[in-house]
Amino acid sequence: MNILFVISELYFSEPLGVMQLSAVCRKNGHRTMLVSLKDHSLVNALNAFDPDLVAYSTMTPDERLFQKADGIVRSWMKKTGKNVPRIMGGPHPTYFNEVLQKMDLDAICVGEGDNAILGILDRVESGADFSMIPNVIPRGGCRLIKEVIDDMDSLPFVDRELLYSVSPELQSVGIRSFLTQRGCPYRCTYCFNHAYNRMFREVRRNIVRRRSVDHLLEEIKYVVRNYPVVRFIRFADDVFVIRKDAWLEEFAERYPREIGIPFYCLIRANNLTEEVARLLSRAGCRSIGMSIESGNAAVRNKILKRNMPDELLIESFAIARKYRLNAYANTMMGLPGTTLEDDFNSFLFAKKLKPAFPSFGMFAPFPKTELTEFAIDMKYLDRDYDYNTTFVIKSVLNCYTEREKNMQLRLLYLSTLFCCLPDFMTPLLKLLIRLNLTLPYRVVYNIINTYMQGVRIFPGAYPRNLRYIMKNVWLAVKYDLFSEKRELK
Repeated sequence: MNILFVISELYFSEPLGVMQLSAVCRKNGHRTMLVSLKDHSLVNALNAFDPDLVAYSTMTPDERLFQKADGIVRSWMKKTGKNVPRIMGGPHPTYFNEVLQKMDLDAICVGEGDNAILGILDRVESGADFSMIPNVIPRGGCRLIKEVIDDMDSLPFVDRELLYSVSPELQSVGIRSFLTQRGCPYRCTYCFNHAYNRMFREVRRNIVRRRSVDHLLEEIKYVVRNYPVVRFIRFADDVFVIRKDAWLEEFAERYPREIGIPFYCLIRANNLTEEVARLLSRAGCRSIGMSIESGNAAVRNKILKRNMPDELLIESFAIARKYRLNAYANTMMGLPGTTLEDDFNSFLFAKKLKPAFPSFGMFAPFPKTELTEFAIDMKYLDRDYDYNTTFVIKSVLNCYTEREKNMQLRLLYLSTLFCCLPDFMTPLLKLLIRLNLTLPYRVVYNIINTYMQGVRIFPGAYPRNLRYIMKNVWLAVKYDLFSEKRELK
């Protein structure tokens, strides 16, 4: 059978979720194709591939985009007289089952779809309905049977060909992404992970599952051989290291000997001990994602539930510098209940920590997360807020004046630059954010962020030619400028 996977857009990272599903399908004798709605023509793909199943994968902010895409699929079916089942997986249908009725889909997948998609394909081939397939809710509804994949080594390597066959230029980027585990044990209020853990706790109490080092290294070797040139490895786990354990020790001993390619991973500051940093550095880690989130300890720990005092963050970033782990450190501005002065203090705190890449972003509310519910309860956000605009540039909270929102945005755009400038220039930042120069600041922001990512976080990973560098800068600027206008290409 022909399965057409549909995602919203390609940016700089590989869509590992659909690549994993594609690998499962191909292993079982099916053909697959990928369409990115912002990068490819959906109509051309439908005509050329003639799918037997259309599988959407989406996040909540993209629902409207997929409604438009679904209209195109329906029109194509009417024109060709072919009835193709339309299913949806990903975060949006997992947490918002109502999309099944809203878009009149044939089925949605809640949670992991590795087994679910095979169950769906079997039913399509036999002409049976989709009821009683684990993690699947069919049109009309039924009792949801929940499951998670326990044995991560049982999954095939993700399907890189799915991506490179439709976007071959992405192979020239020397970064390859891998997952070593699924699940996150933490309860950050801006994230869905705590809700996911509650949802599936009845079938597996410990929702964190890890691949063996053997299986992981075997996949990396396969990719290095078949998809050159690999200059940097990106481990895309929500948290790569939770503690020093036998898995990390084995990985740190074998990775530099068997792979020897520098890598990036995500880690929480409370997990970056001297022992862990030493092992990561020995293994070949050159950069880490280690978020700050807020410079206000009360906001960070009581509202965001990060449970990280200032002293711990100061120590962890010092450890990162000691072991030459370039830290990509994100800080959120415009958090519910904070002020413009709080945002400026967050900038000062990030500057004090001296991360290699101090990054700043605006709080974007995601529905049903604890932080969004807090914002609604405190009257900072309207209860009927349209989450299809969640890819925000300027704050959407009503606890700021319009003037404060504009100053806040300019602060966000300039903070990375001023973190790198001498302290005596900091007073100038307070003056600059009062000037109506938002657009030039935005361009500066994208240029600096592109530079920092290429030089400090993924050094040597990107092609070193002016044309490619300018193209990446333009992509970053375009993504920022037009991310609100999420229309089909």
